[in-house]
Amino acid sequence: MPDIWLDTVTPKISIAIHSLLPTLHKKGYSTLVTAKKQTQTTDLLDALKVPYYTVGEYGQTPKEKLVVEQKRTLEFIDLFDKVGTPKVLWTHGDVSAIRTAFGLQIPVVYANDTVFAYHVAKLAAPLVDWLVTPLCFGKSWTKFGIPKNRIAQYDGLEEAAWLNTKFKKPNFLKELGNKKPTILFRDAEYQASYCGNVKVDTMQLLKELTKLGTVIYLPRYEEEKQKLKGLDNIWTPPEPVLTAQLLPYIDLVVGSGGTACRETALAGIPTINFHFWDVQARYLYKKGFPLQIIRNTKRIVKTAKAILQNPAKHKIDTKAALAKIESPVPVWAKYTELCLKQKA
Repeated sequence: MPDIWLDTVTPKISIAIHSLLPTLHKKGYSTLVTAKKQTQTTDLLDALKVPYYTVGEYGQTPKEKLVVEQKRTLEFIDLFDKVGTPKVLWTHGDVSAIRTAFGLQIPVVYANDTVFAYHVAKLAAPLVDWLVTPLCFGKSWTKFGIPKNRIAQYDGLEEAAWLNTKFKKPNFLKELGNKKPTILFRDAEYQASYCGNVKVDTMQLLKELTKLGTVIYLPRYEEEKQKLKGLDNIWTPPEPVLTAQLLPYIDLVVGSGGTACRETALAGIPTINFHFWDVQARYLYKKGFPLQIIRNTKRIVKTAKAILQNPAKHKIDTKAALAKIESPVPVWAKYTELCLKQKA
């Protein structure tokens, strides 16, 4: 019977689990990792050498999402019949995992920083035992039905969990040294329930950016690669790669991904976000990290051109500011352990 069940449904949470596992194992706890079948989510677990069970898949339409979530619950029950029912669930908010845990009376530690994912939060938050979230959100989560005294907060961001991790760089990244200047591009997570209101024509933006330098394109979904056919000066990694592994090669970031944009801004790389301007982006901006939002293609290109004329001038040293950013790992571990002790 595993002590702690950790569930991931996104690439970011795969990295978060990789960051949390050493702390849990050092404390002597046994773990079980489950992952929803999705290219980057499971590919990153493979790259990080994290053992896991594939459980469930993604749906695109509301009906498909509902159906696959119900099926995933049954798959969890089948898995637990084989490996034993875990004592505590740590998750970033997958509805089927939380509903399964609630039904089986497994305490839930809900680590989350996506308050804008309304559908997930509405269904998940009332069922969890602890929500662990960045301090910059305040108590805004209470609108989803979780009491204030069940919200644990830290003065930092989730990306701080792996800021100091030394990830081995794959050999294929060496070719980026001859492709300067480089622009990292990340499109919107358009299959997510919360994604909407993207005002930028991303294909037109891509075409303009390829005139300024080499675009490192990190696809979210397999079908995105088809859209890139016919575009020159675009480089896509032949294997899964972490943003953290790309940092030494990047001069500028343009994207919609909250995680990727926060990672690069924390590293001092000038970052333009054309979609999200949430409380975490404001948090970083106020602390002096180089993150800005621009939702107009012409303005993005104009700003990018100015930055790429002298990339070194726009990159900033963030060491002092980073020292004030709290990692969530000790907090995640603390409340997971608290649930274990209460369960005993």
